[in-house]
Amino acid sequence: MEKSDRRKAVHLLCRVFLPFALAYFLSYLLRNVNAVVAPRLVQDFQLDAAQLGSLTALYFLGFAAVQMPLGACLDRFGPVRVQVPLCLLAALGAVIFSFAASSWYLMAGRLLIGVGMAAGLVAGLKTIAIWFPKDQVAVMHGTFIALGTLGAVAATAPAEWVLALVDWRGLFQSCA
Repeated sequence: MEKSDRRKAVHLLCRVFLPFALAYFLSYLLRNVNAVVAPRLVQDFQLDAAQLGSLTALYFLGFAAVQMPLGACLDRFGPVRVQVPLCLLAALGAVIFSFAASSWYLMAGRLLIGVGMAAGLVAGLKTIAIWFPKDQVAVMHGTFIALGTLGAVAATAPAEWVLALVDWRGLFQSCA
């Protein structure tokens, strides 16, 4: 492999692949982390089971609500112009969630996180198909999905370890 080919490969990994893989990782992490922080949310906001279930479901409601227009937006504007604003929206949702003074703010934050993370998978897959050589697309897609789904793993014991250092608010601020 020539020096310019190596440079191009490193460029594709660092500037194209990894940012989208991180977004997909965060999508999975934020989707599942409520299971770990739930006892603290119940304690801080006196949530009952129905409220906690609704709070968790709001991620999926926001996520699902934008799936139909998402495909058209990805085709029309491209993955970067769609993913970046959505990630910023998710960050805003995480900030709102982390500073919540009532369950209503928790719900608003959780809904925004869901909307913001909605493109995590498809934007990354589309980016790989656009930027990588055709003979590498399948391997890159598999690697992308593997790295992203590690977010579900990070939402378990690793999230508990973080909660030993900071509270749930700090965890969501870190995600933001």
